[in-house]
Amino acid sequence: MTWFADAPANLALIKYMGKTDPATNTPSNPSLSYTLDKLQSFVQLEHLPAKRDFWEALDLPGGQPFELSDAGQQRYLAHLNFLKQHFGFEGYFKISSCNNFPQSSGLASSASSFAALTKAAVKALCDLTEQERPSVQGIAMLSRQGSGSSCRSFFNPWALWDDSGVKTVELPYPSLIHQVIVVDHGIKAVSSSEAHLRVATSPNFQGRPQRAIDNLDALMTAFQQKDWGSAYQIVFDEFMDMHQLFETAEQAFKYITAQSMEIIDVVKQHWQQNNDGPLITMDAGPNVHLLYRPDQADMALQIQHDHFVGNFDVL
Repeated sequence: MTWFADAPANLALIKYMGKTDPATNTPSNPSLSYTLDKLQSFVQLEHLPAKRDFWEALDLPGGQPFELSDAGQQRYLAHLNFLKQHFGFEGYFKISSCNNFPQSSGLASSASSFAALTKAAVKALCDLTEQERPSVQGIAMLSRQGSGSSCRSFFNPWALWDDSGVKTVELPYPSLIHQVIVVDHGIKAVSSSEAHLRVATSPNFQGRPQRAIDNLDALMTAFQQKDWGSAYQIVFDEFMDMHQLFETAEQAFKYITAQSMEIIDVVKQHWQQNNDGPLITMDAGPNVHLLYRPDQADMALQIQHDHFVGNFDVL
């Protein structure tokens, strides 16, 4: 018997970075994300008469060449084991998975891959144990145990995750144009999980939860008032705040590269010249995300053509 699921990545504009309880991936602050429907992870589970669970790459049209490190496989298998224990199941599975975008490079592949695994596993385990499937909220909270930010991938287009749970929020921008400018396809040297641990040692971390709450309040107000210019500045300041935590940790590290800054400068100059442009943000990696309003479609193509084609891959 086999079960299949897919799930999208999500892009946090108010960042989740730092945990009050690493064991349950409880965040230090609320976060707001936009769901990236074009960036998908795919998971297939096959119930086998085996003695252990194991992982292999899923060969799927549109999927990219995919490989998980030993540590990545163990983390994935550990989450499946957590789900089996939750549903009281003692059998074993082959997990097959892949993405249609680069993994472990700061494009939220953990969020989408753990969401897809949780979806597939809940289907399989409920069928095999004849239990009723949990609500979407319940499945999202199970997924959070494997990857905190994965809980946001169950909600579309905007997800708010705070200490009361995760939910969809209605904002005046239900559909945005997303571009990610890929600076580096490779696996980043410092994983997001490790980054969560290191940022707590930054002298700037003490005030970080309140700064994130203030930025969230300001961003929600800007979106509700359709004040795109203020939203741009808040989102910019927010991701720079997060990256400053990385660079001031006791074991300091850096994701922003010279090429990342080149892209950032292009967007900043466009705003200065036109008093309009895309929202710009970065996750825990060197790649740069741009979000445009639907009425900025021509602008998105023009900026891509003038500055990025031939220099960077754009997803």
